[in-house]
Amino acid sequence: MWQLCRRHPWLAHVTPLNRPLMLPNLMVHAEWMLAALDERGVEPVVRFDLQVLLYSYVQGLAVNLEREAQAQAATGLTEDEWLDEHAVSLDAIVSSGRYPVFARTVAAFSDGYDLDLDALFAFGLRPLLDGIALIVEGAARGASQ
Repeated sequence: MWQLCRRHPWLAHVTPLNRPLMLPNLMVHAEWMLAALDERGVEPVVRFDLQVLLYSYVQGLAVNLEREAQAQAATGLTEDEWLDEHAVSLDAIVSSGRYPVFARTVAAFSDGYDLDLDALFAFGLRPLLDGIALIVEGAARGASQ
């Protein structure tokens, strides 16, 4: 699903969670996940909640793909150029003393911070799937008892 959003950045904006579009091609990923959870004995409400949770994780990061493309088109600036233009504002926030942990965190980046959405997606997906695995394992144990 992440790769699909990378190819079609507009896709994350198509359907809100609470008003899903009933389109067969949008159901492919949901069906795949629901089937996998169903096979493991996960109860219907939990199964659906987990599918919505994973979908919303992907969607939540993917909306930034289109937003960045729109921002670059509107400003003519790359992400790095935009950040360079706003360095004075960042420096004012960091040096204000109001946000000491933020300031220490930013100061620790000797070469700056590269917000790589693909890397962030992979980083967040691992603990999310680990948590889902615990729920699925618990459901499987409960079904076997």
